[in-house]
Amino acid sequence: MCARRDVSGSEMGERLLRKIRYLRHPYLIARAISLIFAARHSQKHCLRLNEYQKHFVSLEKAVEVLTSVEQPQITIAIKELEASRFLRYVKSCEKQIGGIGGPLSDDLRLLLYLLVRFSRPEFVVETGVANGFSSSFILKALDRNAEGTLHSIDLHYREGLMVPLGKELGWVIPNEIRYRWSLHLGESAKVLPKLLSELGSIDIFFHDSRHTYKTMMSEYEIAWPYLKNGGLLVSDDATSNDAFLDFADLHRQTPLVFNRMGVIRKKS
Repeated sequence: MCARRDVSGSEMGERLLRKIRYLRHPYLIARAISLIFAARHSQKHCLRLNEYQKHFVSLEKAVEVLTSVEQPQITIAIKELEASRFLRYVKSCEKQIGGIGGPLSDDLRLLLYLLVRFSRPEFVVETGVANGFSSSFILKALDRNAEGTLHSIDLHYREGLMVPLGKELGWVIPNEIRYRWSLHLGESAKVLPKLLSELGSIDIFFHDSRHTYKTMMSEYEIAWPYLKNGGLLVSDDATSNDAFLDFADLHRQTPLVFNRMGVIRKKS
């Protein structure tokens, strides 16, 4: 039997505030209810989880295959990032989140940075911002490239739910790289098609919103026609259900998986 962890007074207070936050916004209640049904639907699409393992690759291999950059250049880029003040700043921000809107692990953020760094995209689109850790690594790579913009989509009403109380969406993003960032508020199903139509084409699409089969498949399909040949479709929590593999098979693409993140390099 698992041991029960004692809950501190501050944690109980935070949980209560989150519940109150939901009750103040009927929209959030409706989304919470819909998530229950979406999660049940996703459970019916978890028949291929064992297949992900055959697509696993190392960080270096993933970057090499997806960007055609060789190992020495990858090593140099990693060392440049490790030597920057940026990483120390990110670590200081992690201490402030209190478990809310948990960021990607260090290795997944590094993969994002390297993919953007070496593919040199003009337009990157992501769904899901929360605190802005992933966004910061994307923007740091764009800034290092001296080109490109990031368009991010997330919902309203995130304070106290996906970001700490008193913080805004993307609060982690350093001021000096915000000029390459545009935030679009609303549900991805409504905002994403309009945004992509305005941009015309994109180089990288990063899914990091609701990780249910329905939402993942929907966002992949919406973004795919706008993704340039050779562009990257990147998905966090790809291994949580069958959506990523089903999508790759449907479009006859080769998926790569590092940790829990899936990436497809579009080939026509």
